[in-house]
Amino acid sequence: FVLARAVGRHFKATLGNGDILFWMISQRILPPIVAVIPIYMMFQSVRLLDTHIAQILAYAVVNLPIVVWLMHDFFVTIPTDLDESAQLDGATRFTTFVEIILPLAKPGLAATTLLVLILCWNEYLLSLFLSTSNAQTMPILVAAMNAGERGILWWSMAVVIIVMIFPVVLMALVLQRFISRGILLGAVKG
Repeated sequence: FVLARAVGRHFKATLGNGDILFWMISQRILPPIVAVIPIYMMFQSVRLLDTHIAQILAYAVVNLPIVVWLMHDFFVTIPTDLDESAQLDGATRFTTFVEIILPLAKPGLAATTLLVLILCWNEYLLSLFLSTSNAQTMPILVAAMNAGERGILWWSMAVVIIVMIFPVVLMALVLQRFISRGILLGAVKG
């Protein structure tokens, strides 16, 4: 959906006056508890509670506005002259998007991927409501360290937090070259 939205925005000169984008980002302004109860009831009716699929769908829905907002800004900065010249050379719209526009948007995709990973990885409220034991996330496990019989297990909590941080740091290191390339591309006007 996000890529389709970005393609539509890139290949069309105007899309209203920004009302759709404002509506998308205003969904992120809502307090998370507002969305938790309807999502819980929906997943309960289709028997998806305490599954990984429920959490994946919930995180996708909750983070979609921020992805659309960020990717829109990255796609708008790409000049439309590139796709017009590619179409004059005989490329289809899909080919133009995949071979020209998408490689230019890699820094934006990398930054958005990293941001959404951090938002999902640290999310507590949805996971608390959507899982009991089968599909618990790391923030729930860290919070469970506070509920020990012997008080707070500080050393165990520190180990769990270090393990929790590792995938995010690894992803940041992998995406670092795309993000730094994007910063360097924007630094020089040609």
